[in-house]
Amino acid sequence: MRKLLSFALAGAAMLVGVLLLAYAVNLTHVAMPRRTVEEQVALLRAHTEIRLPEAASEPVPVVVMLHGCGGRRQVQDDYANAVVEAGYAALIINSNEARDIGRFGSMSQVCLALRLLGQERAADIHAGLKIAAEHPGLDQDQVALLGWSHGGWTILDALTFAGRDQYPNALKGVPDGLPGVQLALAMYPYCGFPALADGRDLPADIPLHAILAEDDVIAPANRCERRLERGGAHVSFEIYEGQTHAFDEPNAPPLDPRIVYNENAAAQAQRRIVDLLDERFSQP
Repeated sequence: MRKLLSFALAGAAMLVGVLLLAYAVNLTHVAMPRRTVEEQVALLRAHTEIRLPEAASEPVPVVVMLHGCGGRRQVQDDYANAVVEAGYAALIINSNEARDIGRFGSMSQVCLALRLLGQERAADIHAGLKIAAEHPGLDQDQVALLGWSHGGWTILDALTFAGRDQYPNALKGVPDGLPGVQLALAMYPYCGFPALADGRDLPADIPLHAILAEDDVIAPANRCERRLERGGAHVSFEIYEGQTHAFDEPNAPPLDPRIVYNENAAAQAQRRIVDLLDERFSQP
């Protein structure tokens, strides 16, 4: 029995060691691939979906959407439907699929920060802007960013790089900010370690609004509050009372009390996002 227990403890210690090593490698960017924007576009193009309003006769503002750590889910489709119905285009980037990360890998690696930190994924935003600029139906000068959880973390880090006049660590090239981006929206973003953004370097020319959840234990609202309060007048947030992380995801993991879908709160958040787009882009 003692021998069996020793083997079990040794195995657990080895597993912890492997995880810590993977975590350290990820944080130090040793294993992070570095690409040009063109190479990043090539990586993502086949994993990017563009939806246009049916009645659009000229280029329309576009919302670049970034899913959470678990990969693309129904929540992205729900918001895409809402913004397209309101007269905007949706450009949905499947960051995990582009890197051959399936559902298991998403939950066991990306969600544990063992792979694809927000700093690295920020490169996807630059590639998404290039893809948008190529499409004749999209107004490349009127772009909004919308991210959920890990996607919100990614947006905050991308804004921080831009505010520092830097490129994301995963990109090669000369920084050129975030061309065309007029608005940034983050749904319950992850703001804890190792997120890069601390709120002080967010660019003043891109308004940022975050929707936080009061009962969020995955991406606690108070961590984001502290960072966003440092951002200045162009940064704002609101807190949905009594809501958990991913309260707007209809296909939440079963039997996980940390994530509880709320249909009314989800509908409210979708309307809020559309209202913010209307305010910024003056849609009739």
